[in-house]
Amino acid sequence: MKTSRYNFVLYDEYYGYWYNSLSGFYFRLSLELSRKIESSLNCLDVLKREATPLYDKLTKYGFIIENNVDELAIVRERHQRAVHSKNYFLVILPTLNCNFKCWYCIQNHVPSYMKANTLEALKKHIDYMIEVKQISSLHIDWFGGEPFMLFKKIIVPLSMYAIEKCALHGIPFINSSTTNGYFITPKVSNCLTDLKFTNFQITLDGEKEFHDKVKFMDGCSSTFEHVLNNINDILNKNANIRIFLRINYTHKNLSQGIIPEVNKLIFKENRPRITITPKKVWQEDVDKSFGVVLQKILDDFEKSGYVVSRREIATTFIPCYVNKEYYNAINYNGNVVKCTACDDIHKETTKGRLLDDGRIVWEDSYDTKCQSPTFENEKCLRCNRLPVCMGLCPRDYMSGFSHCKYEVMDENFDVSLLDYLQHQLG
Repeated sequence: MKTSRYNFVLYDEYYGYWYNSLSGFYFRLSLELSRKIESSLNCLDVLKREATPLYDKLTKYGFIIENNVDELAIVRERHQRAVHSKNYFLVILPTLNCNFKCWYCIQNHVPSYMKANTLEALKKHIDYMIEVKQISSLHIDWFGGEPFMLFKKIIVPLSMYAIEKCALHGIPFINSSTTNGYFITPKVSNCLTDLKFTNFQITLDGEKEFHDKVKFMDGCSSTFEHVLNNINDILNKNANIRIFLRINYTHKNLSQGIIPEVNKLIFKENRPRITITPKKVWQEDVDKSFGVVLQKILDDFEKSGYVVSRREIATTFIPCYVNKEYYNAINYNGNVVKCTACDDIHKETTKGRLLDDGRIVWEDSYDTKCQSPTFENEKCLRCNRLPVCMGLCPRDYMSGFSHCKYEVMDENFDVSLLDYLQHQLG
């Protein structure tokens, strides 16, 4: 027997927290016992003899494994399974235009809209993926720009077509959207269940004072209140919808004062279906000590009844959606890209193109290159975070860069992981 290369043992004042990044299992022990067991991992025969129940537990959950177990082979097999899963994730951008002009947004919000010929090509694309590629499920995520600016013209007709087509072939279908939430008015909310929407990612820009300075429109006194009122209405009318409330923060725009501002507008009964997800504005440096403030804010949100997103432990064994064979992002003009977090969507010509018959053609086998296992390098293969991270950014990898994600993050992985485990275990 041998110890897994993917073990973590982290400590706070009272406990030792054990986590295996390959199996995903975790538990905690008293401080004294944890340190004793950790020191015994170098002599597994003694541990087995003197602490058999703990030895058996460590073996059951993947902390101790058979000598012949090749953990890297398991990682590689799971990665390939995830890459080639036939659960199709299709991002559609009806427009690059937006009603807001947020200073940090990477996109150029140019006047644009999806025309009838592209809409028809998208319908044929759905036909092709179901009938020829034989996908297992279809998930459409509406993106932009602000996709709900074209709710009636694009979202409704294409969603209805996809729902009917998937039902005909017995294929599960769901809708979701990344949106600023401004146009999801009570009238729109009435339609969301029929259109199979399951979740929305909606953004706040810190506290009300700061949010309203970033997101503003003529005729609206507070977009902060407007959007949160829309969220309340969505949840009141649609029992199966969840909201991921992303808070874009700097060290200036966020404090614990945001909790009563949100609570004032969101009913208690709706809060368990809202997940609070903080995200640092990438253009600004934020002192790593701000993580302490952020954790207190998340604690207060949790006490108020919301779900909070701490360190998300990945279980998909894929570093990025870009790697997935059955993932595409189709722009309003029929251009196709793999990454929506870069400037590819603004280029006149892209590596992919949606044809009138519904097929997508890729230049230089770009889609296949995206599927490469980016972790096949010495540093990643030695790292015990590999099953959590799964390697380099695919676009960096293809460009010859080798930036480790954790080396450039504003947060400390071990600290974030410990916080996650503490709250999972209560």
